Amino acid sequence: MRALLIAAMLTGSAGAVVAADLRPVPARLPPPMQAVYTWTGFYLGANVGGGWSTANSEFSTAGFPAFANIDTHMSGVIAGGQVGYNWQSGSWVIGVEADFQYSGMKGGISAPCPAGLCAANFDQNMPWFGTARGRLGYASAGWLIYATGGYAYARLETNASASAGGLSASVHRDESRSGWTVGGGIEAALSQNWSAKVEYLYMDFGSRDSSWVFTGLPTITDSTKLHSNIVRGGVNYRF
Repeated sequence: MRALLIAAMLTGSAGAVVAADLRPVPARLPPPMQAVYTWTGFYLGANVGGGWSTANSEFSTAGFPAFANIDTHMSGVIAGGQVGYNWQSGSWVIGVEADFQYSGMKGGISAPCPAGLCAANFDQNMPWFGTARGRLGYASAGWLIYATGGYAYARLETNASASAGGLSASVHRDESRSGWTVGGGIEAALSQNWSAKVEYLYMDFGSRDSSWVFTGLPTITDSTKLHSNIVRGGVNYRF
């Protein structure tokens, strides 16, 4: 009798242990996946920075070699906006971007003659410019390094005045210039929609001839080469 009682107790204990082992264990959920940043989509942004330009003017008259050469160095603050679209495939990003800038770049020279007999002033400024470019970049961990290049356009304004022997003359010229641009930059994601960038552009507007007409003097031909360097920082909002 005692043996049967002990056997029953052992059997009950073993069953309880087995039952405890068979209780379901709560499943552990995997950690939430982090969103992968993509550069694909339209964006709109603003920028501010600085620029410096050089306008090289060579003056000549018909049938004679150049008699004067002037380098006008312009510099100033720039600010504007940009709009574009990117498409990302793997780590590579291609896109297009257009921008328009208001510019404070200006400069000039003054050339007084000996003993105050005459004076001449030559001033130039670039009030605005813009570009339309392609972009090719490499993206990693929310960063984008890119090269860019394309079309550039600008406005160049020139004012010249001269006086001698009691006579004076002044001229004003506005011209729109077209050329090309190339550069590069780096852009960093601040959030899923916002990013910030730093960019450099070189712009070359080639050479253009124009004429200065002064009463009683031969027509003067002005051959002007214009190029600019731009450094700017900006932010973009991605839709």
